[in-house]
Amino acid sequence: MRSRAGGNSVPPSRPASRSSRSSRPSRPPRHRPRALVIGIDGGTFDVIDPLVEQGLLPHIGKLLGESARAATDCTWPAHTAPGWSTFVSASRPGGHGIYQFHDTQDPGYGARVTRSADLGRTSAWDWLAAQGRTLGLVNIPMSHPPADLPGYQVTWPLERTLRHCRPPSLLRELAAAKAHFQSDLATMFRGDLAYLEEAERNVEARVRSVRHLMTTRPTDVVMVVLTEADRVGHHYWHFGEPDHPGHRPAPRGSGWDAAVPRIHQAIDRAVGELLELVDEDTSVVLVSDHGLGTGRHALALHTLLEEAGLLATAPGEQPEDGAASWFAGAGRHVDFRRTRVYMPVPGSYGLNVNVRGRQLRGCVAPRERERVMAETAALLEGLTGPEGRRVFRAVVPREEAYPGPHCGRAPDLLLLPDDESVLPVCDVGGEAWRPSPQTGLHRHRGMWAHRSPRIRPGRLPRTVALTDTMPTLLADLGAAWPPDVHGAPVHEVLAGDREIPPPDPRLAEPRAAAGPGTGGTAAAGSPAGSSTEDAYTSERLREMGYL
Repeated sequence: MRSRAGGNSVPPSRPASRSSRSSRPSRPPRHRPRALVIGIDGGTFDVIDPLVEQGLLPHIGKLLGESARAATDCTWPAHTAPGWSTFVSASRPGGHGIYQFHDTQDPGYGARVTRSADLGRTSAWDWLAAQGRTLGLVNIPMSHPPADLPGYQVTWPLERTLRHCRPPSLLRELAAAKAHFQSDLATMFRGDLAYLEEAERNVEARVRSVRHLMTTRPTDVVMVVLTEADRVGHHYWHFGEPDHPGHRPAPRGSGWDAAVPRIHQAIDRAVGELLELVDEDTSVVLVSDHGLGTGRHALALHTLLEEAGLLATAPGEQPEDGAASWFAGAGRHVDFRRTRVYMPVPGSYGLNVNVRGRQLRGCVAPRERERVMAETAALLEGLTGPEGRRVFRAVVPREEAYPGPHCGRAPDLLLLPDDESVLPVCDVGGEAWRPSPQTGLHRHRGMWAHRSPRIRPGRLPRTVALTDTMPTLLADLGAAWPPDVHGAPVHEVLAGDREIPPPDPRLAEPRAAAGPGTGGTAAAGSPAGSSTEDAYTSERLREMGYL
């Protein structure tokens, strides 16, 4: 066990002889973080466990064997934006207000990108900072623009920018040290299957940055998210699954049939490098925002709604003025003046009623909203897919799905999938059923592992809520959190008589000098920002199959 100084772990000094002190140059003590959080976007035991058993992931396998671990219940929808926001805030979407990459209640049907200031509450970073902890945060989705927090940040921008670091000089410092990496948006899959090698290089580049920062800018808590397992899984899944409807043999020598194992091996090497930078007293958490599995079919909800008379289209290649690009296609666009129900954002698994006075071209009287919602639910709850399986197990009003102060930001209806191999899409025109643009799709089950001298190792026989994973880390660190979160520590993994600080109501309050994204800055139901669509962002997300 090592002593603490200034919140960091410091190797104990040993007495040395006068001759040894004079013969060797002195070295400064090496600071270790108190906690290291490694996020795997799309991480799942369904993939990782078999690879560990085959000996292909030695570092992750060893970490799992020394950790408390469990599958997690993630958010509905199982999506990057609400997933990581839920992890860092220990709150479900109704408590933090992030539902997708884009605002799902833009009154003009626009494509307003969600930013860090839209997190409608304080987060773990605020709580730790208020308790004197310093932070090193790298590539965490929904973290841009950077907040005013102690330590450093390399954010995850959904826009083309070089201003995604704090301090602002950090990008130049990383470049000078040959430790720079490009933002996730700039390195997403772009339709070229040669991306696999690029994804492996991206993992290496991100870890170079983290190694440099951890050794030159020591902090109490470090978190980095590796997104490449999600990116590769979306577009190579069918090569490694012979019974996939889109399966085809991989070209000789391409390695595409082993793309999913390969990217996990790259992540395993990264985990091994990061673990070299911590000691036995550092709390290490491995966590995902959602899982990943087979993607078979896409369901064009707008086509289905049009066939049912709930949505109308008109001739024209362009969407109506101010509306997002996904509301047009195949020579037609959504005619909102005659549309009662629409899907506001791809991937949201949500539907909005086009309410008069709330939406710009709303045509449904407010008193008719619930009747239209019931009609829509009746249409979808009995729907079956091409293989005869029920598509949705429930169609739930947002008040039931997302209770909390930010329920008003959510879509009016949430579609809970029964068949997670089906992706609801916004496409206009064409057949209702088509092949999924992503051959691997998100799953509601994620993964979590936590190693610490204060944590009992072992696989739990139950799932844990994603909201509970951050409070478990805070309890391990002896740090408090506010009382208004949904999460609580997983008590059965806490070793001994660990003293857990009581919830501190002061931590729920935004810090007076906070910058964007430090919590509590966006009013419920009315996030700030422009709804003008950024063409670069939309093109990157479209190439990934998100739009």
